[in-house]
Amino acid sequence: MVQEFIDEVETSVSLLVNTNQLGPDEKRAMFKRMHTNFGRTALCLSGGASFAYYHFGVVKALLDADLLPEVITGTSGGALVAGLIATRTNDELKKLLVPALAGRINACSDGFTTWAARWWKTGARFDSVEWAKKCSWFTRGSMTFREAYERTGRILNVSCVPADPHSPTILTNYLTSPDCVIWSAVLASAAVPGILNPVVLMMKTGDGKLVPYSFGHKWKDGSLRTDIPLKALNLHFNVNFSIVSQVNPHINLFFFSSRGSVGQPVTHRKGRGWRGGFLGSATEQYLKLDLNKWLKVLRHLELLPRPLGQDWSEIWLQQFSGTITIWPRSVASDFWRILSDPNPKQLARMLHVGQQSAFPKLQFLANRMKVERMVDRGRKETRVGVRRGSIESILSEDDIRSLLRKGDETHSATATDDDTDAVTTGDEFEDEVVDEAVESEKLLDTATAKDR
Repeated sequence: MVQEFIDEVETSVSLLVNTNQLGPDEKRAMFKRMHTNFGRTALCLSGGASFAYYHFGVVKALLDADLLPEVITGTSGGALVAGLIATRTNDELKKLLVPALAGRINACSDGFTTWAARWWKTGARFDSVEWAKKCSWFTRGSMTFREAYERTGRILNVSCVPADPHSPTILTNYLTSPDCVIWSAVLASAAVPGILNPVVLMMKTGDGKLVPYSFGHKWKDGSLRTDIPLKALNLHFNVNFSIVSQVNPHINLFFFSSRGSVGQPVTHRKGRGWRGGFLGSATEQYLKLDLNKWLKVLRHLELLPRPLGQDWSEIWLQQFSGTITIWPRSVASDFWRILSDPNPKQLARMLHVGQQSAFPKLQFLANRMKVERMVDRGRKETRVGVRRGSIESILSEDDIRSLLRKGDETHSATATDDDTDAVTTGDEFEDEVVDEAVESEKLLDTATAKDR
């Protein structure tokens, strides 16, 4: 019955797309409202050091089922995987997501004597310059967020935390930091204290040179505050449906879905398993919630120690799940190799496990994506033009000139203090530009008719 309902919704939206009984303006306004209410889907890849390579299997399962969302976010190790995905097309990804990819993963190739001496001198196990060279292959050199969006149409987001504890976090993407170089954001998002020192984000100038971004301020691991930046994704891209691939070892080890999950309903274990039956599971839930409560109390009273100058309480207290949460099943040896590069055999197992963990969610996700894509199709077909990173692909030169003239005439009379507080997402900006273009065309037609 549920599947029939979803199919009927898809058919109804398709009918609205193809009907001639509604005018272009009515259809465009209708699909704009539908898109605002239905929202978008995002794939969120958590941090987790070498556990992050399980994300490759999750992405491969979504890619093979043609369910990979356009909006992708990654943090720490997940940012490296997200950078690879967002800078490659689907055909390129299908060739790359194989066990042979392990030959390109060499971030932890330094021997013990090398990294031990570095850690003694700098306080960090890895060197940011060496990591930048090794990371650049994943991000296709010094590609920026805007260039990645223009190449693949995917919206890459990387969460970074400022080294200053009192400054807000940033979600780098083609809207907030279009000229920021992706590999620098990936390094910043992976800069865990003691593992990699805070780094400076880099941006590409018009002549292709790299210069410091944000006045040279330093940034560090996004997992320390916002492993899954759902609020920022909703603000910038109207994301209200999230697919979270969660591989953080300190979360994955203790995760337990007491009410089941998508594709895996609750089944009675009859006392089997290390969690036991109802009493064992209930006791576990009680202890976890009680620990979180006291951790929050200690944090608010500022009684927690700050090793390496960092408040580590957020790695336990923040939200780590989404609408759909995928938990690839790790093995004990993964903890021993948490800062090691996988070989082809190990990566093959991670690909397989990641795919297997994603399979039960695919049907649920397919029902969501078929409606979302039909709404997107309606928006694209009813727009004046389609913009990808620039206004020029929507408007002609005459339209731009008329908008500039109109803006100069009305800005001084209509500007208010509230204008500075308005927040506009990428989709809303496109719709506003298109609305103004349509109004400009109507004004031009009216003026032409009067002249005649």
